[in-house]
Amino acid sequence: MDDVDAPRRASFGLSLLVALGWYATVIGAVFVGRSGIADTPNRDCSAAFSCLTPQEEIGLAMILGAPILAGLLFITLVVTGLLTRRVPSSILAGTLSALGSVVVAVVVGAVWRGVR
Repeated sequence: MDDVDAPRRASFGLSLLVALGWYATVIGAVFVGRSGIADTPNRDCSAAFSCLTPQEEIGLAMILGAPILAGLLFITLVVTGLLTRRVPSSILAGTLSALGSVVVAVVVGAVWRGVR
């Protein structure tokens, strides 16, 4: 009698994996792009952190950027939870949650910088 199906919802876990995959892709792309840049032959290594290898630079960026990455992951959890209720595709929900969390983090950073 009632042939109306319930609306399909995206899986939270799969959507979160897609969002984390985007973060891993961006970090990997930065690493590959940075490691392909040749060093200048006559560098002045007197300043702190001026003669790091690309691998050391990525490691330092991951350590110093850990609070930002933790904030992005928290925002991603919240946004993914909200999007999986409305979007039927896990791939679309994960992609939108990664993009949305980056946008939220940029806006929060701009507001924080404006208040300072």
